[in-house]
Amino acid sequence: MPNVPSRRNVKVLTDAIATLESGTAVSAMFLTKRYGAFTIDGTAFISASVKTLTVGGRSIEQNLKPHKSLQALQTLEPTEPVADDAEPTATPDVQHGDLISVLFVDPAYGPFTVTGVGVASTVSDVVLVGGWFVSRAGTTAPRVVAVEVLAASGSHEYPLPPRIVSWGEDAEGTTEY
Repeated sequence: MPNVPSRRNVKVLTDAIATLESGTAVSAMFLTKRYGAFTIDGTAFISASVKTLTVGGRSIEQNLKPHKSLQALQTLEPTEPVADDAEPTATPDVQHGDLISVLFVDPAYGPFTVTGVGVASTVSDVVLVGGWFVSRAGTTAPRVVAVEVLAASGSHEYPLPPRIVSWGEDAEGTTEY
């Protein structure tokens, strides 16, 4: 996972969004207080419900301006498609703070990979990455196809978001650091 830019370049992001077509493979980096820094690699498309470009269910833009949490955006070469009914691989035990890369397949968003720091919840015994459930009580989430632990907690340079202690209104009310 690349480092978070020290300062996001809104003009570069706006220009990239203006030229982006629905169906393009992209890598988008986001930064939020709840989930820290994470990237989503997948296909960008116009969401029928919110009418914005999204990747992996997350908005890239609002009215062709970069979403507040978007830090970087680049197009990718298309990759080999993942079958919608791909069988999950064995999932390693993911701990709060582990740097992980998770391949999801979702009927609405297709296949996409989220790479970031695993964030555990003390409320419901779940681990998430970038807002997507990875596991609950040690059981792999239904949309997860593969999980790779890139670095154990404490052995990487990415900031560690706090454990989630509430699902209340603070669910990313402030998205930027």
